[in-house]
Amino acid sequence: MSADATRWSERLTAAGSDTIRPAAAGMLDVVERCAVSPVMIGRADQLAALDEAFAASTAGQPAAVLVGGEVGIGKSRLVEEFADRVTGRGGTVLSGGCLELGASGLPFAPFTAVLRQLVRKPGAGGVGDLLAGQPTTELARLLPELGQPLSVEKAEYNGEARGRLFEQVLVLLEKLTAPGPVVLIIEDAHWADGSTRDLLTFLIRNQGVLSGLLIVVTFRSDELHRTHPLRPLLAGFGRISWVERLELPRLSRHEAAQQIVAILTGVPDPGRVDRVYKRSEGNPLFIEQLLWSGGELPESLDDLVLANVQRLPQETTEVLRAASVSRAMVGDALLAEVSGLAEDDLVRTLRPAVAGNVVVADSDGYQFRHAMIAEVLHDDLLPDEHSRLHARYAEAIAGNAGLVPPGRAAIEVAHHWYWAHDVACALVSAWQAAAVAGRALAYAEQLAMLSRVLELWEKVPGAAERIGSDHVTVLEEAASITQLTGDDARGKAFASAALDELDVDADASPTG
Repeated sequence: MSADATRWSERLTAAGSDTIRPAAAGMLDVVERCAVSPVMIGRADQLAALDEAFAASTAGQPAAVLVGGEVGIGKSRLVEEFADRVTGRGGTVLSGGCLELGASGLPFAPFTAVLRQLVRKPGAGGVGDLLAGQPTTELARLLPELGQPLSVEKAEYNGEARGRLFEQVLVLLEKLTAPGPVVLIIEDAHWADGSTRDLLTFLIRNQGVLSGLLIVVTFRSDELHRTHPLRPLLAGFGRISWVERLELPRLSRHEAAQQIVAILTGVPDPGRVDRVYKRSEGNPLFIEQLLWSGGELPESLDDLVLANVQRLPQETTEVLRAASVSRAMVGDALLAEVSGLAEDDLVRTLRPAVAGNVVVADSDGYQFRHAMIAEVLHDDLLPDEHSRLHARYAEAIAGNAGLVPPGRAAIEVAHHWYWAHDVACALVSAWQAAAVAGRALAYAEQLAMLSRVLELWEKVPGAAERIGSDHVTVLEEAASITQLTGDDARGKAFASAALDELDVDADASPTG
């Protein structure tokens, strides 16, 4: 246990049971007091395991840690605490998160974030220097700031280029570890796109050739249903000797009391601790939400989150609903465009949400402190409101790709038009996003976008004219991509459908 946590424990023990300092009832005061615990509670064993893995990697041994747990259990808080310890010991931390954009995903999202971190520090030339003069053309597929990627035309070249991309990432990490140990953190792997899963697998399986690299991956274990694509990946990692899996447990009653003491200005009565602990079942995020509720205990966690958000000013709540459609970090310029507010007004409107730890603000924009808050708000949108907001995002990004980080515009526009239920725009944007994914060597996402085009084809009059390609060509392209994704069954289905359509066309044509 850390010294801070010990101090809070002593404070709890020393305080009399009749000491009661409930949260203030006024909305603004509640907002001021809504906070995360200033100390991390109940994770000493998991921190020690991460420390041991870091020591092993520093000693030249391969090491990777998979951190699982249910929503709100504190996975991000754990890795943040660990990252602080690493930097305090002279290590380098690189981190990136997977983004939830439905079935399409965002290709290589966490690795793009890592490259962006590196470019911001030494600059694009610095990344080239780390690669010992090697060209960064393949890495430029993930981050345009690194140069102009070579054109991809042949399937044979596609496979080679993808291999070179993975090798360049590996070499880059190897160079980064030369001056000191490096920790690579990939968060929210339950949302990882297929390309990210492939690259992560490549890196972990090749850690034996690296020295000084620790890979840490977080994921929601409660979301891994039987057919979830991450399940077989985790099973495969479990057979690698240097991979350790941690599962974060819920807090005990005593640990929950410590967290409550750390959040409040004093020690609540044992009865309140019991009520909060019983309702939260020891989930740290749920404890925070219950404390913010001022003692009210709605029927469900969704109701609790909504009640807490609705305690904010109405104009703030409206902007939060718009922000929830993004799901990820949303830039202030994009959110201003979608909400219709001037940027200064946006800052003023969101200030109570920032003060209340609902969202976090930095130079890149705004992000919900926990993805669950965005999920609940998004799911609570009325159908018309849902479609309208997604359409606003699509229109804004399509009109100005600079509103999102480089390389993300096409896939985000396709995502938003699809969920806006505008089938014509969804079809065209999916076709365009497929081309962009192909240039990025993100074949799983390219196949997902082509599949979406085929899904929407019959719903869009004049589909061939809109995208400049006929149905058979789309089927053939999808079939060819399956050779790179290894999805033989789907490839055969696409090829058979294309042949059947060609046969029908041949039978319908007049004979000479």
